Amino acid sequence: MPIVKHAYPILEYDTAPDGVINPNRAGRATLPAKCLMTFFGEVLTAFAEAQNAAEVNAYESEQRRFPIYRTVYQNKDICLIQATVGSASIATMTDYLIAHGVKQIILCGCCGVLSDIPAGDVILPVSALRDEGASYHYLPPAREIILDAAVVSSIKQTLAGLGAPFIEAKTWTTDGFLRETPDMIAYRKAEGCSVVEMECATVAAVAAFRGIAFGQLLYSGDILADFDAYDDRGWTQNLTAREKLFRLALAALNNLS
Repeated sequence: MPIVKHAYPILEYDTAPDGVINPNRAGRATLPAKCLMTFFGEVLTAFAEAQNAAEVNAYESEQRRFPIYRTVYQNKDICLIQATVGSASIATMTDYLIAHGVKQIILCGCCGVLSDIPAGDVILPVSALRDEGASYHYLPPAREIILDAAVVSSIKQTLAGLGAPFIEAKTWTTDGFLRETPDMIAYRKAEGCSVVEMECATVAAVAAFRGIAFGQLLYSGDILADFDAYDDRGWTQNLTAREKLFRLALAALNNLS
C-alpha cells in the first residue's frame, strides 16, 4: 500500500510492517508470551529479588539498560521490565518485546486526575485520546483508540474477583505534560477524559498494529483540577498504591487467556 500523504507529517501513514531497522535483528532468546511492564522500578526490583527471577534479556537505550526478568508466577511463565517514559521511547520498547515473543502485555503506572479522584484509587483505561506522536506511526489518524474489549473485560473480572474497587476511564495520553493548561484540561474533561498520562494510547496502538493483547492499570496520583492549588499528593512516594497496583497487574496478566 502506498504511503497515505497529508499536509501534516504526523498524520502520514504507512501500513508496511517492517522498517529498515527491525527490533530483533540479533535473534535473541524468545521471551514468554506474558509480560508485565511497570514504571515502578523499586517494586519491580523487590519482586524480582524475592522471586529469584532470572535476567534473560535487556532493552538497551541511551538512557540506560533495562533488564528483562523471567520467572514462573502462580504457575505461569512471565517476563517483567521497567517501562520507559514517554510515547516514542515506550513504542520502541514495546515493539522490541513483541519481536522477542511477547503476546500479552499489562502495563501498570500512575496518572494525573482531572477531577477529585482520591489518591491511590485504581483506574482502568477503556479508551485513550491520542494526543501524542508515536501512535500515528502504527495506526491511521484518529482522535482516540479503544482498548481491547476482551482484555478490559478480563481485567474487570480479575479486579472484581479480588474485591478491588476500580474506576473505568477515558485517559488523555499526551507528550506535553508541561502543557496541561487550565483551558486544555477543561477541554479534555468536556470530551470525557478523567485522567492524564503519557503512554496508554501509544502502547495500545503498537499492540493493535502487531496483533497482540494489551491492557493497562493506573493509580490516581497528582490532581490537576485546580490551577491555583496544584497538589502532587506525593504520588511518587505512594508505595502502598504502587505495590497494590503491581500485584493487581500481575493477577490480571496471569488471568489473560
